[in-house]
Amino acid sequence: MYSRLLDAFNDLSEWMAVTSGQARLAILPEQGPHGRAMRLDFDFGGGGGFVVARKTFAFSLPETFAFHLAIRAEAPPNTFEFKLLDPAGVNVWRYQDEAFDFTADWRMLSIPSNRIDFAWGPAGSGAPVEIGAIEFAVAAGPGGQGTLWIADLRLEDRTVYTPPRLRASDALPGHAPACAMDGRPDTSWRGGPDTEPAWLEIDFGQVRECGGLILRWTPSPGERRFTLQVSDNGSQWRPRYTAPRSAGECSFVYLPDCAARYLRLEVAGVGAAECPGIVAIEVQPFDFSRSINAFFHHVAGHGARGRYPRWLFREQTYWTPVDIPDGGVPALLNEDGLLEVDRGGFSLEPFVYADGMLLGWADVAVTQRLEGDCLPLPSSVWRHGALRLTTTAFAAGPPGRIVLYVRYRLEHAGAHRAVTLFSAIRPLQVTPTWQAFEGLGGVSAVRELDYRDGVVWVNGTKAVIPLRPADDFGAAAFDQGPVTDYLTGGGLPPDTRVNDGFGYASGALRFDLDLRPGAVEEVFLAIPFGPADPRVALLAAGCAGAERFEAAVREWSERLG
Repeated sequence: MYSRLLDAFNDLSEWMAVTSGQARLAILPEQGPHGRAMRLDFDFGGGGGFVVARKTFAFSLPETFAFHLAIRAEAPPNTFEFKLLDPAGVNVWRYQDEAFDFTADWRMLSIPSNRIDFAWGPAGSGAPVEIGAIEFAVAAGPGGQGTLWIADLRLEDRTVYTPPRLRASDALPGHAPACAMDGRPDTSWRGGPDTEPAWLEIDFGQVRECGGLILRWTPSPGERRFTLQVSDNGSQWRPRYTAPRSAGECSFVYLPDCAARYLRLEVAGVGAAECPGIVAIEVQPFDFSRSINAFFHHVAGHGARGRYPRWLFREQTYWTPVDIPDGGVPALLNEDGLLEVDRGGFSLEPFVYADGMLLGWADVAVTQRLEGDCLPLPSSVWRHGALRLTTTAFAAGPPGRIVLYVRYRLEHAGAHRAVTLFSAIRPLQVTPTWQAFEGLGGVSAVRELDYRDGVVWVNGTKAVIPLRPADDFGAAAFDQGPVTDYLTGGGLPPDTRVNDGFGYASGALRFDLDLRPGAVEEVFLAIPFGPADPRVALLAAGCAGAERFEAAVREWSERLG
């Protein structure tokens, strides 16, 4: 750890005043508590706006840090901001206090890295690394005028650099606890056969910020369960995360606002005496779990491109609403065929399994079109060789009984082939985090999936109804792995009903299709709006999707001429 003086404010010539509207700012030298200080005299001129003092810097930030400064003020309680800019000046991170205590006495203000959030810029999110400028800003709340003094600006490195110590309940020969953090892919810690559950403990030597864990497991045919506990003294433990059913070779652990000296992982196999092996435990920085949306960005970053919607790879997509004339259906379809079925709700995403390969948006050529080139009935069209998938979303029905539909239309111009269409239920919205508005944008909770009588019930309130019987359905809790891990091999998750305590389950409907040359196969799904009423679901299931689509075309044609 170290503390570095960034500015003693002996020379203020490099500080620049930036203001908006009628606001004014003067930057003046004055005496501070232990040396020189920067005095900011501001006046909002009876209106709103902001004033900013900016200086160019060039330094790198450590993984965990804190800024310290001496501050006092004689001013109304306006908003105070401390901002960091990257060298290009386009990405901004900030600490913001809308009820800042503008007291007249000198005091020390500490701003830890976990209080500095991404504000705006093309990066979309992430932690600051290279700094090109620092800003102090006052934004008008009540407005007025006042003076702010700042002195002794310092940067403290809070990163823990000493290697952690590991110990375990026991270990098989050649699989010592230290193998879990030695950075080698060919070693692992494995508990002995007589300990259930086995545990592995990490001692950082001091309290350390921890934003999450990535656990890499030895291959195992079954599931395992694990619990993570934290402690500051090694004797009193606090549970932080529990995965009752974990599967796959990698587990992601969400740990927002976690700081502890000790981590203890308890692991038990399901129906097996020997503990599953851990190839690696990767401790993540605070930004890994700064928010649930940031967490999913990092999870997607460890997967193949195309296995999550495009925005999780920080790529923008166009999207359009889906509705009836004069309706109020808050559904969205994006250019890749991802359909958000309700306001801020879960989405349906298509995948095609053909010739031993899973096709998603990143594996095909994607175009978009409107029905008749002008009607607001949007489609996303995938092309892969002789295969074409058209995903069309539309709504139909009288007020109070409106139903959202999605039509998957598969066409094949080549030789006879069998393909599988998946419609995946994802706990993800269409709009990305950087288009967030009133709670929209990012992930969306899916706590329960239940497939019964041919209908998928999501969170007990929303029905997804195949209008032709699905060949199968499978669901998985978050800790059992993303649904695409199962689809990659043409399979499905093992269960038809899951309850996910973490809240981000996923699932998929499967349709096995036999495509002959020139053949066309259509699959319709119906999602009724309004209260969860099984009778409405049965009514929707009894309709013909093609007839509903033709009715939607007629209605829009008559309305638009």
